[in-house]
Amino acid sequence: MTSPATSSPIVLTADGRDWLAARRERIVERLTRVDEDLAADRTAELLDERATLTDQLDELTDVLRRAVAPGEISDDPTVVELGDEVDIVFPGDDRETFLVVHPVEAGMDEQRTSAESPLAKAVLGHRVGDQVTVTTPGGVYHATIAGRRRLA
Repeated sequence: MTSPATSSPIVLTADGRDWLAARRERIVERLTRVDEDLAADRTAELLDERATLTDQLDELTDVLRRAVAPGEISDDPTVVELGDEVDIVFPGDDRETFLVVHPVEAGMDEQRTSAESPLAKAVLGHRVGDQVTVTTPGGVYHATIAGRRRLA
């Protein structure tokens, strides 16, 4: 997650925003139950859980407050940016489509790839037709950007 002190907007897809809002709601519900349990028994475990949940709630609230949709960001329609769906051709002509997202929503499904991942870092700022070099802990490979679509 990001630091609440950071004030720049966070690009989230609509599905990502909904997913995080649902996560936030589950934290609120759990926090309510922990508070009820604390009224009966103030254990160190419950106090620790309450502190953890409160931190998570604050972070998610901040992320959702600062969130903007990909379509709200001025972009160069020829360059791959955060919030873009990208078609990539890998060595051996394998083709894959993925969505470059803020790290906070990357775990939502298998199509989303964190902007901090090696593949996303390689394609961000490049154009359709560009061959990019992807550097991973397992080695280096080249891939070609075959398409780019901006999500609303």
